Amino acid sequence: MNSKKDFDDRDTDAGAPISIEVISLDDVIAEIAERRSEFNQRSHVPVDMIEKMKAVGIFRASTPKCFGGDALAPGEFLRIVERISEADGSAGWVAAFGSANIYLASLPLATQALIYANGPDQVYAGGLYPLQPAKEVESGWEVSGHWRFASGCKGANWIGVGIGGTPASGGGTTSGKPLTAVFPAGEVQIVDNWNVVGMQGTGSHDLKLHKKTVEREWTFVRGSTSTVDEPLYQYPSVSYQAQVHAAVNLGLARAALDLVIAMSGSNKTV
Repeated sequence: MNSKKDFDDRDTDAGAPISIEVISLDDVIAEIAERRSEFNQRSHVPVDMIEKMKAVGIFRASTPKCFGGDALAPGEFLRIVERISEADGSAGWVAAFGSANIYLASLPLATQALIYANGPDQVYAGGLYPLQPAKEVESGWEVSGHWRFASGCKGANWIGVGIGGTPASGGGTTSGKPLTAVFPAGEVQIVDNWNVVGMQGTGSHDLKLHKKTVEREWTFVRGSTSTVDEPLYQYPSVSYQAQVHAAVNLGLARAALDLVIAMSGSNKTV
């Protein structure tokens, strides 16, 4: 079996330009199926594969049209996620976060313009829990802490972490509804500790920050009202996330049925 080091030449920083010929979603799904053992061994979906997912629109599926995105209808994106998950559950789970930019629509429009300044294909990952307290400073919050389960973080351009909430009266700490604080991925330390049985390729590693300041304009309440006046962003964002996770499981279930049929030697469908 190959080691992780054998694959290092295919892994670069997220967002680094990779020359990609014109490819289709079918091409990407076929390659995912071929490389799924590699994703498992790496403990993440490598950046060259993320770039190919970008090329077929996975990570602009929930980018607002006003910023050059596709803002796909949920049903259309769910079908894409199910197909990818049938090829590989881990890649499907990571692709499902192509819907996560719907959360970023709660940020001020000026902040979103900065996020999409380099194009609509932006990968957003999050490690929201456990929520960490944050110290209020003049420009926003001073954030330190350790978060878990940041799926897809190694291929992300932007990473969100969960902090305690809105200002407490007079205390200078946080309370109330929790906030998500958004940072460029390069500012967040990834703790390479994802070691599980199944879905290893999701790369759901831990995150760490120490005394990083985030401006208020880069924080939002998850599921709060969108600042984008487009149909997709009137759709309940938390419910949408539940649906994309269900689509991953549907793809896995379909693959399991196909495997059982193949093992039984029958050509009949279930």
